[in-house]
Order: sequence, then structure tokens, then C-alpha cells
Amino acid sequence: MRLFIAEKPSLAAAIAAQLPGTATKTRTHIEVGNDIVTWCVGHILEQFMPEDYDASLKQWRAESLPIAPAQWKLKIKDGMQGQVKAIGDLLKKADAVVNAGDPDREGQLLVDEVLLYLGNRKPVQRVLVSDYNEAPVKKALASIKSNNDPQFRGWYESALARSRFDWLFGLNLTRAYTLAARRIGYEGVLSVGRVQTPTLGLVVGRDLAIENFKPIPFYTLTATVQHANGTFAANWRAKPGQTGLDDEGRLIDAATAQALATRLTGKSARIEKYEKKPANENAPLPFSLSSLQMAANDRYGLTAQQVLDICQALYETHKLTTYPRTDCNYLSEAQHADAATIIGVVTANLPELATVAKKADTSRKSPAFNDSKVTAHHAIVPTSRRMDAASLNDNERKVYDMVVRTYLAQFFPPSQFLKTDIEVAIDGEKFTAKGKTPVSAGWREIYAQPEPEGEDADSEDDDKQALPAMNQGDAAQCKQCVANNRKTTPPQRFTEKLLLAAMVDIHKYVDDPAAKARLKEGQGIGTEATRAGIIEELKKRGFIGQLKAGSKQIVSTPAGRGLIAALPAHAKNPALTGICEQALDMVAAGRLSGDDFIARNMQLITKLVTDASSATLNVPVAPTFPCPDCKTGQLKKRNGKNGAFWSCSNWNAEPKCSAAYDDFRGKPNFNPKPKGGFAKKAPAKKAQPK
Repeated sequence: MRLFIAEKPSLAAAIAAQLPGTATKTRTHIEVGNDIVTWCVGHILEQFMPEDYDASLKQWRAESLPIAPAQWKLKIKDGMQGQVKAIGDLLKKADAVVNAGDPDREGQLLVDEVLLYLGNRKPVQRVLVSDYNEAPVKKALASIKSNNDPQFRGWYESALARSRFDWLFGLNLTRAYTLAARRIGYEGVLSVGRVQTPTLGLVVGRDLAIENFKPIPFYTLTATVQHANGTFAANWRAKPGQTGLDDEGRLIDAATAQALATRLTGKSARIEKYEKKPANENAPLPFSLSSLQMAANDRYGLTAQQVLDICQALYETHKLTTYPRTDCNYLSEAQHADAATIIGVVTANLPELATVAKKADTSRKSPAFNDSKVTAHHAIVPTSRRMDAASLNDNERKVYDMVVRTYLAQFFPPSQFLKTDIEVAIDGEKFTAKGKTPVSAGWREIYAQPEPEGEDADSEDDDKQALPAMNQGDAAQCKQCVANNRKTTPPQRFTEKLLLAAMVDIHKYVDDPAAKARLKEGQGIGTEATRAGIIEELKKRGFIGQLKAGSKQIVSTPAGRGLIAALPAHAKNPALTGICEQALDMVAAGRLSGDDFIARNMQLITKLVTDASSATLNVPVAPTFPCPDCKTGQLKKRNGKNGAFWSCSNWNAEPKCSAAYDDFRGKPNFNPKPKGGFAKKAPAKKAQPK
């Protein structure tokens, strides 16, 4: 009997559906003929925490750092005990095992680690399934390989090394900087992570750039050009050697700008170029999780975590959309065969789309259907499941609608328009004008919008004016030339949309060429599954927050800024991930052992921990008062069952001080002085903080 262990229940179901025999499903597995298919639920094991290795490490002490396990151990995640036991029982019956983790390094690790944890000695094979449709699954099952293949061993070793490095880096530096902050009275946790900290650094850096921004005045020139067929506006382009420009090519000299405007007004003009040509724009690709999170944040103000939770509900609870934690915007070519069925279902689910959906041409295959660009998972698309409209809440319906419309767009023709480019010569100066005239809405009809927002929506080159017809060589006249006062603007504050985009495109913030290239190849820092959680963690720690109530804009807090300012460059630079990924590539290729990778990085971690002990931290500190009992501790405000009270910082020191005082208008009430170490009026507050 073969035992398939899939990464998730949906993959297990897809595999079981293509195995010969009648399927019988239980709570923990599916029996099909002579095979059994069971599943993990992502990682069902997790790393030991320090206190699991040594109970004394539960207490955070600088002298215990850095912590580095001599023998790494795993434990079962909460709630997963039953599934791990079931897999263990099934392993005893199996003759062979098939690792059916996702076709990437993390999918390799999460099944292999379960087999190692359970002490498996049965032969193990590997199947790679990235598309859950019938034909691709059958093809994958016909191409099963040995799990000892060097590629799969490399995936396992690199994923394991990455996991251990993140544990060592995050846990040790979090303890080191939190302890350093506590010495000056900070009450919170200063968490540090390989992805979390560079993400916080992005927000802090942007805030500082905005606050330190000094606008630079400059000038643009706009000519009103009169042609026999009509009048239009054109923008000045500086010629080589033009005086009055800054290093960015902006005209900053007011006298030069005004002199040009005066000289050119009323002068004859000549059309140097007139080009009008048809252009097409294909439909936007289906959503990956990040692109859906960005779009939903932009349109509805939903946070990245909210969108992930909604997508998970649409996938698991309602079964209306496909697997959400995908970094891919493409679909397999086999999925094209499902189009007619899916469109019929979504039309019934969202009746408001019925009219436009009738125009979908299911014989059309957009560029989204491309096997070569599908990664471990395809893009998020609707399923063929009918929906009970009352089962979705408002936000779920909004996100479902977005997924459906983007899928429908794949079966509409490109948007068509005419693109016009004009160059005008006025007394030796060059002016240009651009225009875009819609011809056919195509896929835009689905969105009921003639021109969706794009990166160049505010660019003066993307001129939406109607341009008259003309020919090269035509005569014209500059009726008026105006010098426009402009000022440079500060960078935009981050929203969750922009922060997610920056995490994906983190290479744009890195100078090291090799790290930059690897980060671009690896699609940034974090994964589709973790980016939302990282942003939420930064909020939870009090490192970032809203600019103001109800705002989508994100700003750093004093605690977040203080941490970034105190950290050395290595700890907060996103290049660290790029450098690590290069080394992990070497581990995957067998050119570097996982142990050597960890040993190299332990040198860096040890130095960073040492640096933390002397770091200058500027973080918000709650007020304290000298303890009148022990004379060495500080009274700190605590929250108890009966309200706020003040207790000594030496409550768990040697010698221990149990002094406690009621709170009176934000200060300890020293009158009356407590007898026996506790305030008379607060007997219920004897429990000291942990």
C-alpha cells in the first residue's frame, strides 16, 4: 500500500480523485483502491522554543545569549496532535510513501520533517503537483520520482537551513534588544526579524524622507499651439546644453523660464512629427494573493490580513475560489477547458454580471494561460461552486466580485485605442504632445471604467486631450507660452498596498548588485503566506499605525523609529535576505552544507547580539518612581483586576521586593504607606506581574 502525504487537504483530494478505485474519505485520510492519501495542514510541526530545551531559558537574560541549540528539535503544533498520530498509524501500514508537498523547498520540508519526526524507514517517493486539474494531476502521478533525488534533498536542506537561521536571528536579536530597552524602562517587546525589520525600516525611512523633505521650485513651459485643424497644448523639452537646469533636468532658473515664455509667444511653429497608431492593452492578469491584497486595499481600504482571511474563507468555508496563498498570476493551459462552466456558475452567483458575462468568448485564450509561468500554485480564480448569496458577508462578496471580474476579463478582447504623438518646433525649441483616443472598450467593459488608474495616470505625457489631425511639416503658431510654477513633492506615505508592493519589489531598495538580483528573482522579502502577518505583527508591537483614524496611510511610531535607529545596518538591510538566498541556493545545489550556512551566520548573530548590549535606544519609556521600600528598584505602573497599581521592579529579583501602591491620578499613592508590602486598600492586587 502506498501512502501519499499531501501538503493540504485540497491537494490530497485532487490526488485521490485521479487514483484508481473507489474513494472512501475519513476525518484524517482518503482510501482509494490500494492507496491511502492523507495530508498535513501546512507545517504541522514547529521548532522548539528555548525553554523547551532548557527551562531556565524562559527567563530572558543577556548572559544566556546567543542561544543556539546543539541538537535541533521539533514539536507538534497545537491542534495537530490528532493528524500527526493518524499519519504515524498509516505509516505503519504502508509499504511505500509519497511526499506530495508543494513543488518547492517549503513543500519538501514540511512533509519530510514529519517523516523524520515519526521515524519513517519506508521508501519515499516524490510527486510534484502544481495544477489540481485532472490532466496535470494524472501527468504528475505518472512521473513520480525518488525522494532521494538530489534536487529534492537540496530543497529540504535549504528550507531547513532557512528555518533555523530565521529562528536564531529573530529570537536572539529580539531578546537582546528587548533586554537593552528594558534597562531604560521600556515595557514592550522589541521584536526583530529577517523580514519584519527591513519592512519596518521601509516605513521609518519613508517617514523620515517626508519629514526632512524640502521642496525644490522648478518651472515647466506649456505652449498653446494653433493648427488649421484645431488648438492643443504642448510641453517644452529642454535641449542638450540648456542653461538653468538642475542635475535632474528640471528648469530651476526663473529668469530663463520667463525669457523662454516671452520669446516663444506668438512665434511660428512647425509640426516636426505626427504619428497616430492603433494600440492594444490586454486584460490585467488574474490575482496572486499580493496583487489581490493591494487591489482590495486600494479600492476598499481592506488590510492585507483582512484580505488573506477573506480569501481563506472563500477557499475553505465557501469553496468559491481557489487556493489563496499563491505568488502566481498565471493559469495552466488545461484550466482553459473549465471556462464555460465557471462563467456559467459565477453569472448565477453574481446576477449583476449576467449581461456583460454573455459577451465573454470562452474560445479566447488570454496570455494568462501559460504553463511555463505557473509556479507551485496558479492564480486565484473562481471555482464552479454555486453560491448562497446570504452566506457571504459584505467584504467577502466584494473580494469575490474582484476575483470573478478579473477572471471574466481573460475572455474579452484587448482594450483598443489610438495613440498620438506630436513634436512641434517653435523658434528652435522642442515641444511635445501625446493623446490617447479610446476605440473599443474590450475587457474594460467588465469594470465599467474607461481608463483604470495606472502608474502614469498623473504624468503630463499621458495627456488625455483630443488632438487634431495634421501632417508632418504643417505650419502652426504658438499663440501663447506660459511658464508654470511647480514644486517637487515628497514621496507618498505608505499604505498597505504600497508597503506590500515595496516588499515584493524590495530589490529597488538594495544597492548590492548580487543581492539585488537575487531579491528580484525571488520576488522580494516574505512570502504570499507571511507578508500580511508581518504587517500585523508590526502593528501589534506598536511599531506602525494609522496616520489618523480611518486613514489608509501608515506611519512609524516612536518605538519603531527608536528600534530602527539603534539597529546596525546588517540587521535591518533587506540585502541580508538576498545574501542569505544566494547562500541557500548553494545549499540547494549541494555546494554548501546547511551546518556551514548556520555556522557562518552565527558569527553575524553573535556580533549583533554583542552590539545590542551597547546600543543607544531612544524609545518611549513609561514614568517610574524610586521604590521607598528597597531603595534600589523602580515603581512601575501595572494593570490589575481592580485597576491600575504600582509595584517594584525588583518583584522577581534577589532580594525580592513586594512593595505595591495604589494609583492616584497617575502616580503611586504613598499615603498611607503599605504595611507588609501591600496597600491596605488593594488586597486583591497581591499577584505580581509575570
